[in-house]
Amino acid sequence: MTLVYRWWWAVYAAVYTLIFVPSERGFWGLNYTYHITFTVVFVLGAALFEWFAHPHLHLRDIRLLPQILWQHKPVLVALIFGFWGVLASFFTPVPVVALMGGLARNGDGALASLLFVMVMVFVYVQVQRDSKALDRVAMGVVASGVLLSLGSVFEIASGKGLIFATASPTDLPTVSFPQKGHLAGYLVATLGVALAYWFRKPDWLFLLVSLLISFALGLTYNRAAFLGLAAVLLIGVWRYPRLGLWALGLTTLALLAGIGWTQARGVGGQKELASTGSMQARLLFWKAAWGGILDRPIWGWGGGNFDYNWPRFLNRSEQEQLLRLEAGIHKMIEYVSEPGTVPVWVVENEKGQRYTQSIVLWKSHSQLLEVALHRGLVGLGLYLTLLISSLTAFLRLFPAATGLWAYHVFLLLWFIPFFSEGVLWVLFALAAAEAK
Repeated sequence: MTLVYRWWWAVYAAVYTLIFVPSERGFWGLNYTYHITFTVVFVLGAALFEWFAHPHLHLRDIRLLPQILWQHKPVLVALIFGFWGVLASFFTPVPVVALMGGLARNGDGALASLLFVMVMVFVYVQVQRDSKALDRVAMGVVASGVLLSLGSVFEIASGKGLIFATASPTDLPTVSFPQKGHLAGYLVATLGVALAYWFRKPDWLFLLVSLLISFALGLTYNRAAFLGLAAVLLIGVWRYPRLGLWALGLTTLALLAGIGWTQARGVGGQKELASTGSMQARLLFWKAAWGGILDRPIWGWGGGNFDYNWPRFLNRSEQEQLLRLEAGIHKMIEYVSEPGTVPVWVVENEKGQRYTQSIVLWKSHSQLLEVALHRGLVGLGLYLTLLISSLTAFLRLFPAATGLWAYHVFLLLWFIPFFSEGVLWVLFALAAAEAK
């Protein structure tokens, strides 16, 4: 049993992002249920392992909990963040949606967020007791990056999705993620962990792994992920000049090789690197998000609720511009929905034909804005406190903190999907341990 628990969270980190439903070719369906169920099993299993590992503890020892939490403040902050989300849900427009998440998309619910916080707590507890657990779990994160990279190479080589069906080969690679942008963000997190290991104790295996993931990252053409990698490399050059320059040169070559191979295969690329449309759309997303945050600054909207209210924070011309950028509409005639219902517009195509256009799934495309929308400014403050507590560890290039911050550079322009959220909280736990 001890041997099983020794590898418990390493297996979770390695497998979580690879979960998919074999019978489904679409990525919504039951995927959320599978990820949550997988996480529940690991959290409950960890609770049982910890219970039997401390037979001397009694129920009355719970009085010591405040003192223990005060000694481990990242865990305290994470728990407050998780329970705050549940409490805030009861003060949102539709509490059941805030608790369970958006029904159309699945995810973002306060209960799921609390579950992932418990992942952090149990990973942190194991690392505190077992000095070698941190490296084992971090290697699980790197292993997932290697497997996803190999899957990405296969998809570009074959021109089809390994798991999910895509509308066009230009949407590849995705592997087990809903789109290649989200895959790119997770890859840069695993790359940050691998590079940090190479910087701290140079081993050519870590360098080869880093080059493989860099090559796969190049296949995605994602500029936000490239920024995350650049942040790691710049700090690497600063702290370890010789190794940093080697890493900068070799990972850049691997990245460019991935870009070049994608172009040679004819499955996308150039337009994504040069396009300004995504940034224009993000500015409109952010404007709507800020309006929503200022409208409910304390409790937030809860997961899923803002999806049905965001158009009221954009004027007519901004709505039309966003529809043009996101849905390719020619002309907007009018917005016909009521706040609290699925946003629907009457639009017109180039031939003058009218039809309705709806947007069921909406995101602000910035993780920090998402947290503020769901949990209010209180939730954002707690999240930033937890993140910033590992900043020193990142600047010293500890592996988990490096992966966590590389991911968050990417997440300035994206959001965390449930497809990788479990591992994000694993990194939070490891980074908190490194920062002690």
